[in-house]
Amino acid sequence: MPEYYEIKIKGNLDLCWSDWFSGLTLTHLEGDQTMISGFLPDQAALHGLLETIRDLNIPLITVTCFGPSAQPLDED
Repeated sequence: MPEYYEIKIKGNLDLCWSDWFSGLTLTHLEGDQTMISGFLPDQAALHGLLETIRDLNIPLITVTCFGPSAQPLDED
């Protein structure tokens, strides 16, 4: 079952990099960070995504899983 993930990395990636990250959403955050977020179908997809981040030598900050069908709500 797909689960929603938010992965924070160091640096501001250009939004065109979304294709490299399984079509997930890239969002620039304050403090020179980028959030990669969206649903991944399984743990194999998550590990593949993390391998891509590693292979590109991008520092990983956090990985958060919100579970199936549980996209976090905006707290605006």
